Amino acid sequence: MKTAIRSRPFATFVGLAYLIGWGCWFLLVALSGDTGLDAAEFSSRIEAWDLSGVDAPLPHWLLYLITRVQDFAFSIAGVVVVGLTAGREGLKELFGRLVRFGISAKWYLLGLLPVALYLVATLLANDGEPDFSPGAISTALFSLGSGLLVSLLLRGAMGEELGLRGFAVPHLRRTMTSTRASLTIGVVWWAWHLPILVTRNLLSNVAFFLLAMTLAFVFTWLFEGSGGSLVPVLLFHGTQNWEDGFEVFFPSIVGTDWELVSTLALLLFGLAATISMAVKDRRTSATPL
Repeated sequence: MKTAIRSRPFATFVGLAYLIGWGCWFLLVALSGDTGLDAAEFSSRIEAWDLSGVDAPLPHWLLYLITRVQDFAFSIAGVVVVGLTAGREGLKELFGRLVRFGISAKWYLLGLLPVALYLVATLLANDGEPDFSPGAISTALFSLGSGLLVSLLLRGAMGEELGLRGFAVPHLRRTMTSTRASLTIGVVWWAWHLPILVTRNLLSNVAFFLLAMTLAFVFTWLFEGSGGSLVPVLLFHGTQNWEDGFEVFFPSIVGTDWELVSTLALLLFGLAATISMAVKDRRTSATPL
């Protein structure tokens, strides 16, 4: 088994991530059957720790654990593959990327770019009084539903980046350029969401595809530019998924298309990162980080 994994580590990584993520999703679909909720709403309620009025088939803590395993599918797969192919030293290097803090300040600022984009978008869309009360601040930072800490540590940021950037980018860069590696990971990342996307309309799916591909290039650019640190990638990913926090601070934007401005700005930023990466690839050969 180890020999097979070592000969096809990336394929093993992708297959394991899909097995974990899709397996948990279809389990949630089955469990939601008698709740009166569709799987997406059921999962959302579980994550927000709000199952009031729902006849849950399992204890809430166990349902929450299933959603966390699902969100951590890529990171779990990355850790397993690195452990089996590179052993203790490989895992040390992988986890070391999480604490590689000695990087230029510009990478921290770029990692926090979604905060600036969301702030501009909310200021343009907001037509009411903002709420910066202690309760709102606590909710936006620490709540399970919209907390920044949860977004960084318990959802997609930490749940995906240890695998997608920590393992997949350095592995693919041994044999291909940054541009091709980003494109490959973008497609894998987008397709992993297919069980959820099939319930959405065409426009929503197109938008998600464009955003997934854009972020794949942005994350590779941040990762490589910072010398293989996951810190700016986690900051960008975590704050990009923190839109609910801004709706806590600016209640009047709830239910509006306020994110349109920030999304368009992000797509332009991603295009710039992609062009920069492609130009660099023309000048350098594929080399591992």
